[in-house]
Amino acid sequence: MFVIHGMSPGDVVPTLALMSRHIHPEDRGQVLDALGRCGVDGEPFGCHYRLLDLGGAERSVTLTGAGATDDGGLRTVTGFLVDITAAQRDAVAHRVNEELTQALRSHAVIDQAKGAFMLGYGIDSDSAFELLRWGSQQRNVRLLTLAERIVAAVEVGGGLGSDTRQRLDDFFFASLDESAGEPAAQRTSPTLGITFDTAGDVPLVKVEGPVDLATAHQLTAAVTQLMIAAREVGAMVVDLRDVTHLGSVGVSALTAAHRRSASAGVRMRIVLSPGTSLGLAGAHGLDVISAPADDGASTNGRAIPTS
Repeated sequence: MFVIHGMSPGDVVPTLALMSRHIHPEDRGQVLDALGRCGVDGEPFGCHYRLLDLGGAERSVTLTGAGATDDGGLRTVTGFLVDITAAQRDAVAHRVNEELTQALRSHAVIDQAKGAFMLGYGIDSDSAFELLRWGSQQRNVRLLTLAERIVAAVEVGGGLGSDTRQRLDDFFFASLDESAGEPAAQRTSPTLGITFDTAGDVPLVKVEGPVDLATAHQLTAAVTQLMIAAREVGAMVVDLRDVTHLGSVGVSALTAAHRRSASAGVRMRIVLSPGTSLGLAGAHGLDVISAPADDGASTNGRAIPTS
């Protein structure tokens, strides 16, 4: 008891008043309440509090005790005071280490998912992270959970595909060549070819290139702009005949645009080349048609059905 308070036995007479002065002000009330209740009913108690020793150092202690009645009927409280400062410090350090390990693991998984996007779409680290963040917000999925799912899917699927492997092989061996020089300082972000036109009096947007997670926002912006111009005539055409790939995120973007156009009273028609589905076959509710060579109005020398 004396040592914990920074004293030597015999330095002072231990009293409740002396003890209370060494209890942290924020903890003093609960400790005195516990002692007071025990002095009345004699029930065992235990409490944890911060103790300020004679030198002003703060210690973490646990006080346990129980009441007893002596021969004269006077109730006394006896118990133990245990210094748990070191144990608590170790527990805090262990918890911090666990949290740090988890944070580092989370960072590593997110970096892996970013790397997959960077390799797959040819984008930089910031753009890859923005794609992850966008997906997390769109579906209300924790960023770490989304990254873990992406990494697991890539691992189970055997990587990013043969084309990506071949290109990575080429990049790897080219990078081993001392004459290869430094890589370009700036990365070219993937873009779609977007051309606005009309088919008769119907506004039209022609899209060229791959529509995937890295470029779907460009498709959304183009269709939104087209929808504004189409309000007067109540119809618009999205020409996907030069789209080389339409990923699931592109289908989702078109489905959302279809809902918005229907709400605005605008009919949105999606035009594909004959025999090409681009993954839209299972997209229910979309107005998807082929483009016969001799039907409807034309733009850039190609027929566009408008009705």
